[in-house]
Amino acid sequence: MRSRYVVADGIRTHYLDAGDGPALVLLHGGEYGAAAELTWAGCVPLWATRFRVLALDLVGFGRSSKIRDFGGGQRGLMVSQVAAVLRTLDVERAYFVGTSLSGRMLLDMVNRADRPWPVEAVVAAGIGLAPPLAEGRKVLEDFDGTLDGLRPSMDVLFHDPVWRDSEDVLRRRYEFASMPGAWETGAAAALRSPVRKTRGGPPADRDYGSITVPVQLVRGEHDALVPPDTWQALADQIPGARTTTIVGSGHYPQIERPEAFGAAVLEFLEEL
Repeated sequence: MRSRYVVADGIRTHYLDAGDGPALVLLHGGEYGAAAELTWAGCVPLWATRFRVLALDLVGFGRSSKIRDFGGGQRGLMVSQVAAVLRTLDVERAYFVGTSLSGRMLLDMVNRADRPWPVEAVVAAGIGLAPPLAEGRKVLEDFDGTLDGLRPSMDVLFHDPVWRDSEDVLRRRYEFASMPGAWETGAAAALRSPVRKTRGGPPADRDYGSITVPVQLVRGEHDALVPPDTWQALADQIPGARTTTIVGSGHYPQIERPEAFGAAVLEFLEEL
């Protein structure tokens, strides 16, 4: 994997580049310490045998610029960032794999008529029709900037003790969570102006029945944030959606079980 940077629309984006062939864009989750190399390192070697893999650090995360948009919203800024990067790299068509936060972004993207990203197909992991369970989400959001403050999130993200109890994994996540501006960018999500009485967000009655691109939904067998019923309810809404469960894993099967996750995604994409 080659570590590269590109400045597009004023945002300095870090990304990993590997392989050759059709573009496969990878997007990470939204918890403190999230980054492309932590999320996708185990899957990239397999996928790079068939695709040009581009794993991006979203704005505010990893080694990308730490910027918060209080006007148009942070997700809107991420959408613009990815679109600008792909334009700059001359990527006109791509397959996308997203997890958690970015998995939701991808489904919302292909559910609209005007798509800023050139999406050919979507693999979305770690999401259901309903928002993540509140108890687990609160653990991910309550981070005080210390190493021990990040430790409780390991129980939420991982199931396998090899990953859940790993001090090395914890410290690597903390390395990214403690980069200059990383904590501030994440914590700023809780700031609300007294002038604005309402908080925007996705509608409670989502409907993904208009999606027309091929979709694969992946869930870790022991996902602490996404119960199987809400995951299946999402699959039931999307025409022709393929569902895959990765056994022995939690919220991030691409990290805990990269061989199984990578093979399932590759099979789906090769059929297309």
